[in-house]
Amino acid sequence: MQLHWQKQGYLFLASQNISLFGTMVTGYAITWYISLTTNSGLWLALATVSTLLPQILISLISGSWADRYSRKWLIIGADGGIALLTLGLSIIWELGFHSLPWLLIFAALRSVGQGIQQPAVSSAYPQLVPEKELTRINGINQTLMSLSTLLSPMVGGLILANFDLYWALMIDVVTAIVELLCMFQIKLKPVKSDKKQTPSTDFLTGFKYLFGNSILRRLFTINALSFLLMTPATVLSLLLIQRQFGATVSYLTLQEVVWASGSIMSGLIVAKHKAFKNNSRVLGLAIGTFAITMVLMGFMPNIWLYLGAMFLAGWSMPFIMTTQAVIIQTTAAPDFMGRTFANYQMIGNLMLLIGSLTLGPLADVIPLIWIFITCGLLLLISAIWYLKATQY
Repeated sequence: MQLHWQKQGYLFLASQNISLFGTMVTGYAITWYISLTTNSGLWLALATVSTLLPQILISLISGSWADRYSRKWLIIGADGGIALLTLGLSIIWELGFHSLPWLLIFAALRSVGQGIQQPAVSSAYPQLVPEKELTRINGINQTLMSLSTLLSPMVGGLILANFDLYWALMIDVVTAIVELLCMFQIKLKPVKSDKKQTPSTDFLTGFKYLFGNSILRRLFTINALSFLLMTPATVLSLLLIQRQFGATVSYLTLQEVVWASGSIMSGLIVAKHKAFKNNSRVLGLAIGTFAITMVLMGFMPNIWLYLGAMFLAGWSMPFIMTTQAVIIQTTAAPDFMGRTFANYQMIGNLMLLIGSLTLGPLADVIPLIWIFITCGLLLLISAIWYLKATQY
């Protein structure tokens, strides 16, 4: 692997980001279609639950599958299933059956597929990439994901404005086909595991392993706190702009562009590093930076200073996501890798869901800026705790 990993590693990286781009285009188009059709917060909340809850539930067993079975075929099966579902919905849509409940069911089924696919994808990187190159490959991955975050809303919006939801769905089908063709060229050896265990005991064993490892236990604690306390910046920021600076399309678009631009620039910096000397320290400092920007967002007197803070928040994210992935990939045992990433995915989505369902309604009762400031200060305290807890 040391000599010939580039072709397989970069092909795998490219295939997953091509598929991600199509998924994001379709996701944005569906969300905006529901928003424009209903103008209802309830429907948007239902869409959020349909997107997150199935992933949380399937994570209870998808991690054990990634440790038991071929990760390659799990990825192919999950993405192929999502592509078939998307194709089926596009045909139904083209025939004139435009139903919002259908979209929610479709979003839930896609979420199940993504919940199966993601632990297998994250667990596959250490099999394809040498340990000393994991920071670089994860940095490139974060850069490409940020680029998709920048481009996919534009593409989804253009398609929805000028054509029909059918064509946004077909984008996902086409990118999935490209990803599947690439995956058939990838060689991934099955991971040895105890086949006698059931998925339920696999899940419990995975949690026991996780909390028995001090490095992973601290990582998952800060991960849970981060996803929960970052909710104002990641979910409620559009609402803050509307209330503080005015509900204009240009402001909302600028925020997405500025966030993604910060992520792309820092992702390129991360990608230049083969490895950080201390991933835990970089993670703690990046979370602390994000926390400070959240506090600043609550005090910004104009949109331009607010966008400057949003740029710094976007800048922090590749450092946060890359170091978390590398810590797991270099700490978890190969036969526990899938369950560890599944738990990581499950806890993150659960905290995001809890944050959205609690802080969202709370924002209608108390000033939103105080939610930003309070969550930012609590996140800063969490970052300081993590830095002290991981000192060697």
